Amino acid sequence: MDKIKLNDIDLSSLKQTEFQGTKSTVYEDGDKCIKILNGLYPKEKRLLHNKFLEMDGMTINGVLLPTSLIIQDNVLEGYIMDNFKNSATLYDFFASQRYINCKELFEALKKASKILKDIHNNGIIYQDLSFENILINKSGNVMYCDVDACSYKNHTSFFISKLLFQFLFDYRHEVELNFRPSKNSDKLSMILSLLNLLYLQEVQNLSRWEYHSLSRHISTIKNLKPYVRELLNLENEIPELPYLDEVINDGDNYDIDRSKQILRLIKKISRKG
Repeated sequence: MDKIKLNDIDLSSLKQTEFQGTKSTVYEDGDKCIKILNGLYPKEKRLLHNKFLEMDGMTINGVLLPTSLIIQDNVLEGYIMDNFKNSATLYDFFASQRYINCKELFEALKKASKILKDIHNNGIIYQDLSFENILINKSGNVMYCDVDACSYKNHTSFFISKLLFQFLFDYRHEVELNFRPSKNSDKLSMILSLLNLLYLQEVQNLSRWEYHSLSRHISTIKNLKPYVRELLNLENEIPELPYLDEVINDGDNYDIDRSKQILRLIKKISRKG
């Protein structure tokens, strides 16, 4: 993998991208993006550097992997990747719409699910997996970004998605030290992200009636119901979960009216208050 000195890059001449990492700054440079890791500790940079060296030469269709590393004084300061232009996060793309069309959403999710299978087949556990780390453009093309937190071989990470953390540790009270990222935890993250997008709530906060309000119209959500029931039962172990493309019903074409949904959510919060 090529190495570039940080001092050789004029960051002041570059525009920051719309989407920024929590511990990094991302710049746009034509067909490339430059990610500067200005929020990581030295140890975290060393671990990430070693992981990227192990992944050198890997290519996965639909995943933005580093093409060059940015080094200063033998320390990883960032990396360069391809620029997926004119895109938005999967969450923002659909959550910003007045009407969410399930057919359009599920077509994008089938692509994302099949890419996730390729990621797993290459020995990677994405780990920090959410719809904030999956991009989509107006043509419906899907691309995974922000691979920093992935696990590969003996290289692990301290990060998981917020939805996964709240579900596993705040709701199910799993022991953090016992958690091991896996293909199944990635699949769980996808399911949690889908339900959060559709309902504007975390699944553990949904009533049975609220879940039924969409599952009676959307076969895909109905297909997930047995898994959701097991996940919410604290006496059960987390079951082996499907990839989303394995439960998506191609016949789903229901439109979710976001404004009505938000009004119901406001009323629910008001009653609790």
